[in-house]
Amino acid sequence: MNDIGQRVRDAVKAAETPLSQSKIAAHIALGTDALSRSLNGQRKFSAIELSKLAELLNVSLQWLVTGAAFEPGADDATTANAADLIGETVAFPAGAYREVDLTTPPIPTLSPELSPEQAARLVAVHLRGQADRGFAEDIPAAIEAAYGIGVFVVAEGPAFDARGMSLGDLSYIVVRSTGAWYEANVVLLRELGALLGGKQHRIGTRQASLDSWTEEFALALLMPETTLRQMDWGKQTPRELAAYLWSAGVSAKSLIRRLDGLGIAKGPALIHADEGTLQLLAWHDPDCLSHRRAGAYRSPRIPADLLSAHLKALRDGLVTGESVAWMLDTPLEDL
Repeated sequence: MNDIGQRVRDAVKAAETPLSQSKIAAHIALGTDALSRSLNGQRKFSAIELSKLAELLNVSLQWLVTGAAFEPGADDATTANAADLIGETVAFPAGAYREVDLTTPPIPTLSPELSPEQAARLVAVHLRGQADRGFAEDIPAAIEAAYGIGVFVVAEGPAFDARGMSLGDLSYIVVRSTGAWYEANVVLLRELGALLGGKQHRIGTRQASLDSWTEEFALALLMPETTLRQMDWGKQTPRELAAYLWSAGVSAKSLIRRLDGLGIAKGPALIHADEGTLQLLAWHDPDCLSHRRAGAYRSPRIPADLLSAHLKALRDGLVTGESVAWMLDTPLEDL
């Protein structure tokens, strides 16, 4: 029997109110025969069905999909509930992978002795090898090509920036939709560092020491120390600053944090950081706002192999299409 089906059965047995299979099937808009086959491993639950089951059975979607218990990082009920919603959103793609029997390749593990700078240099080689125009041009695609780690952008759900998930045969990162691509790049690479460095956080918890390593890793990856030390920040013009921010794919605030961390004096052009990165870029180069990179995180995104697998399964009548429609924030009929 499949593990998910067994966990659903366990949750039904533990429910405070007795639930018949007909009542469960009606709640998730599923026939009783299809429900029975799903419980016995003869049919895959869709991610949407699992989400509805989690709501009905008062259990975590994360637990249903992965078997991992949710552990909130705060005692406050409001904080815990918000963290649990993040866990549900981040767990949803795992259900979509399971629905079509798709996995991701094993990912290498960086040595725990590596500093953020050393780790960033190693990872940069892999990312650059997958991008002719530099990995900052399309960081989600570069990560998928280099490591097989799926990158999702979600438009719905609770407020969070990005979270990585590693389940042995599945590794992926979920990024919250935003127009600030220069900030999304940092949090996406932060989560990449957490996965590669074996520093993944449990959903709902954050440890400052680990956040410091992964954040430094992300900044070092986007802004190599050798490059920054070769630049004359004292003579840099605002236009040159804007050009650098665009090429590196970072915000002015991230650049300031990086320079401060390296002990490099900031030049007068960085006084324009007070205007905000988007205003700075638009002022010096209005065309950048219509560039593909500027919209990289605005719309929902799922890995191409997962989309292809779901569309094929939809054509073959093996899935309903609801899961991929939810992830793409697209009406089912438009698929």
